[in-house]
Amino acid sequence: MSPCISIAASSLGVEQGNRLESQYLAPVLRKLDGALYEGVLTSGENARECLTRAVLVATGGTEDTIISLAKKTKLLYLLYIEEYNSLPAVIEAVGYLKNNGKDVSVAKLEGTQQIQELLEKLGRIEKTYEKVRVARLGLIGGISPWLVYSKVEPETLHKRLGAGLVEVPLEELVKTYNSVSEVEVPREIIENALEVKIPVSEIQKAYRLYLAIKQVIAEKSLDGLTIKCFDIIKELDTTACLALSLLNTMGFPAACEGDVPLLVSMVLGEWSTGQPVFMANPAIISGDSVLFAHCTAPLISSYSLMTHFESGRGVGIMVKFPVGEKVTVYRVNPNLDTLRIFTGTILESPWSNRHCRTQVKVKLSQPRVILDRSFGNHYALVLGDHTEELSGIARLLGLNLETY
Repeated sequence: MSPCISIAASSLGVEQGNRLESQYLAPVLRKLDGALYEGVLTSGENARECLTRAVLVATGGTEDTIISLAKKTKLLYLLYIEEYNSLPAVIEAVGYLKNNGKDVSVAKLEGTQQIQELLEKLGRIEKTYEKVRVARLGLIGGISPWLVYSKVEPETLHKRLGAGLVEVPLEELVKTYNSVSEVEVPREIIENALEVKIPVSEIQKAYRLYLAIKQVIAEKSLDGLTIKCFDIIKELDTTACLALSLLNTMGFPAACEGDVPLLVSMVLGEWSTGQPVFMANPAIISGDSVLFAHCTAPLISSYSLMTHFESGRGVGIMVKFPVGEKVTVYRVNPNLDTLRIFTGTILESPWSNRHCRTQVKVKLSQPRVILDRSFGNHYALVLGDHTEELSGIARLLGLNLETY
């Protein structure tokens, strides 16, 4: 499936619609193969059914066309111009649609780059929706006992999202780990680290676990996974932190502690944005900031290889997140019916031996919501403002939205 795009014009404004096509759409469509262009429409009667659709509103008198297109679309984006009564038509149509329970996004048309980026986002959102509906998500070893709230029944996961939960006994992973004999850690993992504060032998064990997990992924045809990681330490005297870091760096959603709602969050984020996601604990909430920390950050910036925080064993990843960058912090609740999204700015990437190895202090609006209306003890972080992609996939999946 591909996003649809069209131009809405009145019967008297077709010439203006053609001008918009020439000025804005023709350059984009020459570069972009993955969009279905439906032309200048004076009616939505013969338009196709689309999962996502962008409509450039060229003139006034297009209210009925917009409403007709909305009825044939699950996710609608309207782009208006500041002439030819485009904006009044959008205001009127949006009022009708929202009053009748139809969500719609609206923005001023700024240029070809904006259209191209929107169509690329819609393409990723569509692919995410299709993948989620048939995804096989692995739960290796079960759920950590302290996750008293952050858990989901397989039936709920399938009913809400269509995805299936594949439960893999820890013994199966241990057996696979023991079958991995030759382990050669890629040189760049060590050479690219700012500091290596552990013996190479520890990195070899952690990388061996990564290879074993990859083998399980292939054998079970998994699209994402979460692992009861602390049991790994007892069984194999190493940690899964490096494995999860490498998997997320490559765009494969991988969570720890058996947190399925957080895995679902990572799936939605990594697939809809195309960016690696960091799973972290809110460790300090103070004023308008939150310190997020964990040992499994993807290698999105400079990093050091250390021990795991709680156990002092294996490998923990310390990544320095870029100060001043925008970041999206989000999570799906355990009922899988609401997606909470914060957008913020990275204030610092500090260091303390009293928290997990990667530490990111983020300025957020209303951070007390994390505590006062808990969705669970982990959140997902992705660099950049990705509210649009996450809101889009949430709307397609029928999730409620909380945005801050």
